[in-house]
Amino acid sequence: MAKLIGAIPVSVLPEDGTFYPRLQDIEERVGSYTRAVIINSPNNPSGAMYSEQFIADIVEFCEKRGLYLIMDDIYHRLVFDGRRPINCYDYAKDLSENSKLVVINGVSKQYAMTGFRIGWAVANKRLIEVMTNIQGHQTHGPSALLQRAAIAAINGVQSSVESLRVTLENNRNVLVERLESFDGVKVHKPDGTFYCFADFSYYDKDSTRLANHLLKKVLVVTVPGVEFGMEGYLRISFCGGIKDITEGIERMKWALDPNSPNELYIGDRKLIRDWT
Repeated sequence: MAKLIGAIPVSVLPEDGTFYPRLQDIEERVGSYTRAVIINSPNNPSGAMYSEQFIADIVEFCEKRGLYLIMDDIYHRLVFDGRRPINCYDYAKDLSENSKLVVINGVSKQYAMTGFRIGWAVANKRLIEVMTNIQGHQTHGPSALLQRAAIAAINGVQSSVESLRVTLENNRNVLVERLESFDGVKVHKPDGTFYCFADFSYYDKDSTRLANHLLKKVLVVTVPGVEFGMEGYLRISFCGGIKDITEGIERMKWALDPNSPNELYIGDRKLIRDWT
């Protein structure tokens, strides 16, 4: 998206090898041409949720440097282990029309309304006016029906969000447990979202080739880590049912573990292991 508007995206990978950047990691990548910082927490693909202190620090840093801070909060209510959503405005000192803080959210994740394509931005009025002028010529025309449905979700009973969150947390626990028993796979337990970003480089450092292998051989869909700047990793979704998760991991094991049986059944379809 940055490239589409002529910007140059600069990725920040934590120096310590985790999925949790420090303010110092970002400071070192900010230069004289930097205009904005984008933070996605909980994060896609890692599922990492950044600490309140980090959010407070990055808000203060961007205010001092006069940088736009774009907070992608699309997964903010899908968090686990007792975590609570963090409101970046709690740490902002400039709440005037000069504020460069922008919060992005939508109904896709928290209300499981991915196909509706309804979202919003919160920012100062002048910026929103400019954004509206541009957006109106790019992605306009969400139907009145979908807008009404989104309003109903936002203003309605919120128990469905908590139900979804609890289901996803249980799904995460099952997925992580299965992956941790997978020889050679390194797993970070997601703090939120519905993705797990696991290191499969033990089996193949080329994540695109590995993802294609799993799709072709056992019909399991993953996203190559190279698409997120981390080769050897695979992004795995756990938003399906428990049966889908357990069966998917078993298929992956069969496809990758050389000690697996020679045959596997997917429904009535018999697969023969013809690779090493």
